[in-house]
Amino acid sequence: MPPALAIAGAAVIGANCGAGPLEILRNIERMARVTDLPLAAYPNSGFPEYVDGRYIYRTTPEYFAGMALEMVAAGAGLIGGCCGTTPEHIQRLVEKLRGVKPAARVTPVRVEAGPQRQPPAATSEGFLARWGKEKIVTVELDPPKGLDCAKVLAGSRALQSAGADAINLAENPLARVRMGNIALGSRVQQEVGIEVIVHITCRDRNLLGLQSELLGASLLGIRTILAVTGDPARLGDQAGASSVFDLNSFGLIKLLASLNSGVNGQGNPIGAGTGFTIGCAFNPNTPKMEAQTERLGKKVACGARFAQTQPLYDSARLDEMLAQTAPLGIPVLPGILPLVSERNCEFLHNEVPGIVIPTEIRERMRGKEKEAGVREGLAIAREFIAQVRDRVGGFYIIPPFGKYEIAAELVRFIKA
Repeated sequence: MPPALAIAGAAVIGANCGAGPLEILRNIERMARVTDLPLAAYPNSGFPEYVDGRYIYRTTPEYFAGMALEMVAAGAGLIGGCCGTTPEHIQRLVEKLRGVKPAARVTPVRVEAGPQRQPPAATSEGFLARWGKEKIVTVELDPPKGLDCAKVLAGSRALQSAGADAINLAENPLARVRMGNIALGSRVQQEVGIEVIVHITCRDRNLLGLQSELLGASLLGIRTILAVTGDPARLGDQAGASSVFDLNSFGLIKLLASLNSGVNGQGNPIGAGTGFTIGCAFNPNTPKMEAQTERLGKKVACGARFAQTQPLYDSARLDEMLAQTAPLGIPVLPGILPLVSERNCEFLHNEVPGIVIPTEIRERMRGKEKEAGVREGLAIAREFIAQVRDRVGGFYIIPPFGKYEIAAELVRFIKA
């Protein structure tokens, strides 16, 4: 927003390109209400039309110059053109604006430098409202690869019965196609009655699509979003699919905070606000955890209200994470991914980014397969939970291969 730019030291604030002169005019009018800095307007020549393999701009020099006159009346003092403008547009602009001065503006209230305000809190904290009063447990389930969501619904019911507080639904994890998690999350909430944490990535939709989907999610009653950048499309199984990444996780969190405050990414009003509780990811399994903690601090400044971590198997690493993240003042749920076999253990340790399994754990899983592997993996998970449960407010369980029965057993263990 302009006041923040003024605080940062901007000498001139403006807008350029966009969808045409009218859009730029509206932006100048909004800016003029919140800053007394000089304003610049560089609109393009209308919305382009694709004709016979090329883009054609339809705005005439006369219309362009007329709209520029309105921009001056709104407070703009530096006028030019962007895409589609021609020498004729600029010539008409000069003729129209010769001798015209920017309109006087009422000096806005000055915004002094200092601690930035936190984005508005979500209208409903959901499971976070119980943080500190009981152990919170969220569990991740993968949406189906096809149309049959019976397993996710059955898993959600079993986990709710076991005492889980919320169900995580990832969005096309590992860049592989699965059912849309917003629609599935809405159905889980309606049919099962348990809160859903919908993971939203920046990979699959541009800025326009992200906003549209998030507004739709709010309409469907989704109230908790985990904002993540997402795995690149090239890692998946869809040849020809491309990654979008108009935003990263920081930008997505800021966008969610804007929607909560009642405006979209362009600052245009959307109504009362979406009321999302915003979550983010945290990876403690790095040689320099300080860098990840710094990133988490930036996410909190952008509007994140809780974090879920990559799977942890080392209590000393968890203690280090808790010490570093405590000053941020948000709930951090350590990830618990039960192992099921030696092969599974070695794959996670050697091939999955963000997962580090200590040597002693890998030795315990040596030679363990099938039922023996599941039993040993559950025993390791229970021991870790028992060791750290007094130091954390909850856990984020990621059942292996969608085996929600394993997760339900751990939920009952935690809640007991």
